[in-house]
Amino acid sequence: MKFPQPDWSDERGRVLLYRADARELLPRLPDASVDMVFTDPPYGHNNNNKGLIANRESALGLGVAGPPRPIQGDGPQEAHELFALVCQQAPRLLADGSCCCCCGGGGGPDPQFGRWSLMLDDAMTFKQAVVWDKGPMGMGWHYRRSYEMVLVAQKGKGKCRWYDSTHRVENVIRNVRKIIPAKDQHPTEKPIELPMRFIRNHSWTHHWVLDPFMGSGSTAEAAVRLGRRFIGCEIDRKWFNHTRRRLGDVLLSRGGRLKSCA
Repeated sequence: MKFPQPDWSDERGRVLLYRADARELLPRLPDASVDMVFTDPPYGHNNNNKGLIANRESALGLGVAGPPRPIQGDGPQEAHELFALVCQQAPRLLADGSCCCCCGGGGGPDPQFGRWSLMLDDAMTFKQAVVWDKGPMGMGWHYRRSYEMVLVAQKGKGKCRWYDSTHRVENVIRNVRKIIPAKDQHPTEKPIELPMRFIRNHSWTHHWVLDPFMGSGSTAEAAVRLGRRFIGCEIDRKWFNHTRRRLGDVLLSRGGRLKSCA
């Protein structure tokens, strides 16, 4: 399988990191080259641009709020286009029976999770909306936000790639708590345990896991720690470099290292 030249890779070519716009990278990846997708794309809510979310630390009594930390691509139209790209490219990139697992907002007033579910079902076969009970109580006024979704769709209608043998996996995740980010953290960073759940269920050792919006690298670290191969794409230089350092530490602890390929 021949992938485009990455910006950073490990010595064995099992981790490929691209500092790129997903709209440019995904069409260049080979057909049927990945075994699952787990990603947390921009939700289109302009999070961290203004309002309560931009002033999270102050609102929660955690100190004086820092400046807004806008997320690239988080405007409504651009986020829609980025998710449409995932729906267009994932069926081509995934092997038969493989799954695309995509984080999405929960509740309202914007029913984003509803639109995205229908878009995934048009592109593939919608499998499940998994509720992440992320506690503690989140922002809001009426019905304060306490959950998000992970939307799961499968390529093809045959047997799903499913590697759990306990028969006890529910569609509600209750014991993985959200990260309340400090000022130097990614504003929407996910705990590593969240992607780990889905990577264990839908992939096996040495499978390729793709995250086209890897942010600060939670999915990347989860995949590497579970012995999967990983392809990650991030447009923001700051968070790309953060993920590179994060994975470098993980690989170093395992006797490997990242190297520049540029």
